[in-house]
Amino acid sequence: MEREVKKYISEEEGFRFRFSLLILFLLCAFAIIPLRLLYINLFSERVLSGVERYYKDIEVIKVPKYRGKIEDREGNLLAVSYPVGVIYFSKLHLLIKDDKGRKKLEEFIKGLSRITGIPEKKLWAILKKNEGKGFFEFIEFPYEKLDDVRALKNSVDYDKEKERYTKPYLSSFVGIDFKYKRFYPHKNFASNLIGFVRKDGSGGEGLEYQFNELLTGSKEAWEKYYIYKDKRIPFVEPTYNFTALPKDLKLSLDFRLQAAVEEIKRKIIRKWRPKRVVIIVMESKTGKIRAFTTYPDYDPNNYQKYYPKRTKNFGVVELFEPGSTFKPFVVAYALEKGIISPSSTIFINKGRKKIDRKILRDPTAYLRKKDYITPEELLVYSSNVGAATIGLSFKPEDYVELLNTFHLKTTPKVLLGEQNPIIPNLSNEVNRAYLAIGQGISLNALHLLSSFNSLIRGEFVYPSVVENEEVKKEKIGISPWVTRWIRRTLIKVVEEGTGKRAGTELFYVGGKTGTAQKYDVKLKRYSRKKLTTYFVGFFPKDARFVAIVLVDEPKGKDPYGGTVAAPYFKELVEKSAIIYNLKPDKK
Repeated sequence: MEREVKKYISEEEGFRFRFSLLILFLLCAFAIIPLRLLYINLFSERVLSGVERYYKDIEVIKVPKYRGKIEDREGNLLAVSYPVGVIYFSKLHLLIKDDKGRKKLEEFIKGLSRITGIPEKKLWAILKKNEGKGFFEFIEFPYEKLDDVRALKNSVDYDKEKERYTKPYLSSFVGIDFKYKRFYPHKNFASNLIGFVRKDGSGGEGLEYQFNELLTGSKEAWEKYYIYKDKRIPFVEPTYNFTALPKDLKLSLDFRLQAAVEEIKRKIIRKWRPKRVVIIVMESKTGKIRAFTTYPDYDPNNYQKYYPKRTKNFGVVELFEPGSTFKPFVVAYALEKGIISPSSTIFINKGRKKIDRKILRDPTAYLRKKDYITPEELLVYSSNVGAATIGLSFKPEDYVELLNTFHLKTTPKVLLGEQNPIIPNLSNEVNRAYLAIGQGISLNALHLLSSFNSLIRGEFVYPSVVENEEVKKEKIGISPWVTRWIRRTLIKVVEEGTGKRAGTELFYVGGKTGTAQKYDVKLKRYSRKKLTTYFVGFFPKDARFVAIVLVDEPKGKDPYGGTVAAPYFKELVEKSAIIYNLKPDKK
């Protein structure tokens, strides 16, 4: 009896040991799955290289994942992602090498045409175009048809008579899934600022590129899959990004004002047939950009149809000489440093001054009758001779300080692609004279507007395109009395001087016209025909908004800042007043 008990105990202990081993094995087996996924996620490139070494036929596909939406400040949609069905083909030549495979493909194409509405002829043309590829994306189709297309694929493989699936399996060569596609409901609306999304789901230009990681929740804008076969069995192995959390982007743009400037832009294009147009409207106090449009523009839904250069944001990537819009900076700095006073008189010799071997002239009859003018008259009537005279009184270090004071030396760096200014050699006296009238220096439009805002505020407010972004300001070395004087004088520019066509009956407008000759590389001199025209200003009297209207190379009679850009600034003021219910400030 004792011997039998010992035998039973021994067998029970053996069973417990074997059972423990079984439990341990199962635990390890279940642990392998999450550990495998974690390993793939952390070391996906190493996994891929290992798979590539072991398997000869492997494909890597990138499927665009969901991106956060882009909205204006009030939540109006500017860009959104939506799902679409997608069909992939792999090793198609192996499917159609015999009659059975070809018949299955023909049946699939016929059914697919019926479901999607795409003509069979077009589907076959796409297949023919890609027949030499091992793996390719075939077509996209409406997401709501996804189940129907999947059912079609299964029905092609299933033989009803034999009541089983038959070889060659279409499923081994056709993949059906969905991906996310970007949609821009307003097409060209602020297109060069917003940008576009490439076919692989990554940001291609503009804010889509700049905020790509925020919108996708990770550095990669796609889900990556490895497709390979092991013993003729197809495997699809995904890599997972557990930390991906796409976020929406709320811009500072105001849909209503943006729509208004888009309309103004179209009017400019129709009348003046320019090379470039830039219109930017910014809140003076906060730096929030409420409207930003450029020309040429494009439809980001079909970005592939345009030359890459057309998709750039010309408001920051292109540099333009500012012309007479630079004169207020020169006068303000001279007043601040005591080089001149508001009551000073500046000798202009009836609007003529010899600089080097050339004669600099003033453009208006008013100035050509004067020997002396005040700083106010210099700006109101835009005297080239008066500005150059002040510029010649500056030492190189004065100009350096001027550029630093108004943040003109470096761009604000809030949008990707912002080009830093070109500044001439300040040790050259001739350069210092012409710099005072805005020749020899080049700035991007956003940079010029931001620095102009500092001129009328006495502080540099960094521009911002994100609504909830903190306002960033810096005090500049300009006295309050100089800022007040500049504001009053710029209002006179509109009321009495070169900017009259920017004026309105109900609101005070302040600003400066500008007409810059463009340097002709072939002629090696400034062109008389190719001009960049401006109006840079503020409205109403308390300067709630600052704005720039830039029209590059307008074609027509009198293509100057006061005749080309100023009238559209007036329209901008009037439309803004309606949108924001501004109270008239003219008595």
